[in-house]
Amino acid sequence: MKVNSMKKYFGFLLLSLFFACFQSINAQQLQHPVALSSNSNTMVSRAPDSRGWTDPALNHNRLLQQQAADGNYKLIGPYKVIGSQYLFGEHHKADMFTPEAKAYNIFVSYNTYNQEVEFYSTSNPNTPLVREPGTVDSFTIHSNTELGISKNLRFIYGTALGSKDKFYYQQIFAGRQYSVYKRYKSDLGYVGTNLAQSELRQFDLQVEYYYTARDNKGLKKLKANAPSVIKEFKDVKDLSSVITADMFTANPEEALIKAFNSLNEQ
Repeated sequence: MKVNSMKKYFGFLLLSLFFACFQSINAQQLQHPVALSSNSNTMVSRAPDSRGWTDPALNHNRLLQQQAADGNYKLIGPYKVIGSQYLFGEHHKADMFTPEAKAYNIFVSYNTYNQEVEFYSTSNPNTPLVREPGTVDSFTIHSNTELGISKNLRFIYGTALGSKDKFYYQQIFAGRQYSVYKRYKSDLGYVGTNLAQSELRQFDLQVEYYYTARDNKGLKKLKANAPSVIKEFKDVKDLSSVITADMFTANPEEALIKAFNSLNEQ
């Protein structure tokens, strides 16, 4: 009886060790993915966002903030600002259109803080030339899956859309009657982890959605949620059977495209 009891004990012990090793291996395989900064070789853990879909540019902006090392900042007025004001970082392959010229397959950096567009070409490969807001009619940043840019991003200056604001607007959906746009803007926000340094700030990227209608001039702000969109267009079409709150949680831009596709069927 004692021999059988010892065999059962050691069998149970070996089985426990096996499961412990198995769980350890699984834990290593299921670690949060890491991302490589576009401006350095530092690997940073990127935990999944439990809130659902978030804008890829916002995710990239937060990643750069997390990677900000001591002393790595830009001086803006009295503030030391960490992070990046550039959409998806700097130096993206792009096409750019100005009143006097068209340029294809050059490299640009879009400054979301002051709305300047910096560009590089064969004549200035190392130092960018700066175009002030409004001196570029439109530009298109080419897709780059490594940075989360899944498709080309086309930006149009506000005056071409009937807006007096000095901003560029990304075209999300273009329709015969209704179109959707997105505006990026960086503000100087407080650094929550370092309140002791009153002069320390970070570039906080903000996103807003707008739409245009063929019968009305200019851009109108639009909240990217089902109740707001349904209410906004209740006199045009009942969208309650087209979009749901869950669609906007999963991906608000795909939901907006679905809604505006329906509106343009009128």
